[in-house]
Amino acid sequence: MHTVVARLRRQLGDGLVETNHVGYLIPSAISTDADRLTELATAAQEAELAGRATEREELCRLALDLWQGSTPYDGVPDDLVLAERVRLEELHRRLRADLAEVLLASPKPSALDEAMPLARDLWESNPLDERAAGLLMRTLFRRQRQAEALEVFDSIRRTLRDELGVDPGPALRDLHARLLAQDATLGVETPTTPLLPRRGIPAPTSPTIGREDEVAAVLSTLEQGRRLLTLTGPGGVGKSRVLLDVGAELLTTGVEVVHVDLSGHAHVDTAEQLAAGVGLGAGLVMASGDAVGALVSALRSADITVLVDEAEWLPEQTAEVASALLAACPGVRLLVSSRIPLSVVGERVIALDPLPTADPAGAPDEIRRAPAVRLLAERLADRGGAYPAAIDDWSEEDLRLLAEVARGLDGLPLALEIAAGAAGGVPLALLVDLVRRPLDLRIEEQGRDARQQSLRHTVSWSLARLAPEARALLRRVSVFAAPFTSAAARAVSGMDPADVDRELRTLTRDNLLTVERTSSTLSFRMLRTVRDLALEELAEAGEEADTRARHLRWFAGLWRDAPLSDALIEQVSRTYDDHLEALRHALEHGNDPAAADLTITLSRRWIFAETPGAGLRWTEQLLARPLVTERQRARLAVAHAALLQHSPSLPLEIDELAAALEGDPDWGFMLFLTAGIAAYGSGDPEAAVAHLDRCADLVAEGASHHLPELIASRAVFVAATGDAETALALARDALARVGPSSSAVHLVTVIPKVALAMIDAGRPDEALTLLTRAAADASERFGIRPTSTTAVNAGWAALAIGEPGTALAWFRPTLIGPSAFVTPGAIGEAAAGAGVALAMLGSADAPELLGLGALLLRVDGMELPPGLAELVDNALPAHQVVTPPADWATELAASRVVQLVRASTESGGVA
Repeated sequence: MHTVVARLRRQLGDGLVETNHVGYLIPSAISTDADRLTELATAAQEAELAGRATEREELCRLALDLWQGSTPYDGVPDDLVLAERVRLEELHRRLRADLAEVLLASPKPSALDEAMPLARDLWESNPLDERAAGLLMRTLFRRQRQAEALEVFDSIRRTLRDELGVDPGPALRDLHARLLAQDATLGVETPTTPLLPRRGIPAPTSPTIGREDEVAAVLSTLEQGRRLLTLTGPGGVGKSRVLLDVGAELLTTGVEVVHVDLSGHAHVDTAEQLAAGVGLGAGLVMASGDAVGALVSALRSADITVLVDEAEWLPEQTAEVASALLAACPGVRLLVSSRIPLSVVGERVIALDPLPTADPAGAPDEIRRAPAVRLLAERLADRGGAYPAAIDDWSEEDLRLLAEVARGLDGLPLALEIAAGAAGGVPLALLVDLVRRPLDLRIEEQGRDARQQSLRHTVSWSLARLAPEARALLRRVSVFAAPFTSAAARAVSGMDPADVDRELRTLTRDNLLTVERTSSTLSFRMLRTVRDLALEELAEAGEEADTRARHLRWFAGLWRDAPLSDALIEQVSRTYDDHLEALRHALEHGNDPAAADLTITLSRRWIFAETPGAGLRWTEQLLARPLVTERQRARLAVAHAALLQHSPSLPLEIDELAAALEGDPDWGFMLFLTAGIAAYGSGDPEAAVAHLDRCADLVAEGASHHLPELIASRAVFVAATGDAETALALARDALARVGPSSSAVHLVTVIPKVALAMIDAGRPDEALTLLTRAAADASERFGIRPTSTTAVNAGWAALAIGEPGTALAWFRPTLIGPSAFVTPGAIGEAAAGAGVALAMLGSADAPELLGLGALLLRVDGMELPPGLAELVDNALPAHQVVTPPADWATELAASRVVQLVRASTESGGVA
């Protein structure tokens, strides 16, 4: 290493490689083609969202011109650059697709000539890429080659069904329908992308068979008022499937549902850790400090059903958290799947039995009706080939073989699915042989339940049938805690990329992996039982250390130095458990720089989603680590301050942080913006404007993506000084720069600031229209609730135009429910707004609520902007405001706020 560094310094100068207390460091001022490629790709995305097609095309071309050869770092060993190589290859592929999309939308005839080979090459190099297929279909349609476009759809539909057992996604199916209709308006649409997908319920890729009665029983029990219901039964019996089916039914009735999978929390030791993971994974707003208490606070006023899957991994911790929630959160219902009951007071247990089987010697009609036989036949039919598509088409002889297999596997749904997947078109006699052979279990497992033995044997049999490459891939991808993409599998497995893509399809066909999709991503998930065995094999093969090291490198490097973007939020949310897994691995092995990179990336998501609790704990822990670099320490300090919500404070001197962030305009901007918000919140708009002047310098240095937020922030601060005309001009400038199709990032960081400036500048009607539209846009396009900042600003706008009922409806979710504020100052501002609304409605609770709001604002040293303070002053004379007792703690005051707002909004007099 010394020799190589010395050679580099001789060839390229002493400034290329620095030496510090950690080791060698390439200064941030040194730019590489890889850095530039990432920056240009981000800028191209921003240009797309702002509707600047010409600029987007130019940026894509500049980025692609940096690419030389076919493989990044060609000739460098995989163990050094594999993760970065895969990342750059995926980025290169996305840029080519972006360029094809721009060309496809261009009116120039020559653009189609260039788009065609791009789209075709993208699709042919990955026949499962639905975006590439859609681009090629559109291009062919534009070239009057509709028949070929339809052939592309038929081809990818067959490939997806044959290789992964899924159909094309809704976007591609809609495109196919429009092609059939010869839709003359067919253009290039940007698909909607859920950015916080952890809140959703995973959708099964196949129909549930034989569990209709159990689902109905669970729903009936919940309707009767039971608040803790535990589904028990052996592994593989279908507890998770029933749980998800119940959740899907509840969603259709308008019930709010959160899903938490505890199988990815095996590292958890305490209820505190579990509560923190559950809260953040479910998208809840969590305060810092006691995590169980924070989870209770987040759900205290919520009306919500929480689905907790695979609680047997953490039975004691789950029981402790469940007891706390049941005691303090009357609107929370818990539906749990676990191999064992939680033994909590009030728990109702529903035991699931395996699916009923049939006597192989019985009547054919009885065999056909048996749920276990129906499931096995259905899954075999999914494999295609020699198996009939409908159970009525099976011969009597084969029906009896099916019944024998189903009975031999005890009717366990998971065992039946794995056996069907592994069959692969072989004669049924082979499956019969599987269930007839003695179990190949280790001696220490002889006490295992018979059904567990049959399941384990089924999985072991399936693994034994795999080719060496497929088996190696399976054990290496077992390190993933959450669904993973093929790119992640290539980076972490260390295998040849062509082998990885091929064997992923093999493992999916064998039902050892399942497919999960979003609107833009196909991911793979390993079944829990399969993962357990694969992890055992990984350790026995001596590959665990190297595989986990690659896993760490992939997630630590994926978004290193990347600015905030929709793509970052979506990917980090989707792979959140793996980011945490990599973070813990880094800390356990003393890799502080990698741990800091991961925490900095995660902080982007924590700040975006307004979930500060876990973020504050992790940033505090990393700030205390000895080997974190100075630049990382400064970034962590800024993130920590931003996570404090409405009451930011910087743990280090601002000049010291600025020096550490020299040459880092992205985080330097965030530093001075955070300082500006702190000054604004404490009632010093002039100081806030001065901090923004430093932000402007950093935007000019290279943080141009922050320009809309800079202008919007300046509009807010200028409005607070009383210059309404300038504030309005700035607000409209910011809106114009955001463009017609706002990114989710702009919806969260820019639009609420623009609206607040408009309120203070005397245009609350425009502000409310803007925020209402932004909230609908966030829900429809990105599947996210309006942030509490959006909601509270909309509430103030409604008050300013004399609509207290509308205002209270906006303030309510900022105080009640899983998205409620958690810091005193933020609660105080919302309480003040709600108090004004109640005063306008003539409520007797208004004086007390206004007094509580004033108290909580003082706790964080916050002052309302002039326009909002005027609304409060006009609501009631100061002498009528009821001041809380002097000995009231902050938590007591916040609880009383929730109590008053809940009573006022649920009494029937207020919408």
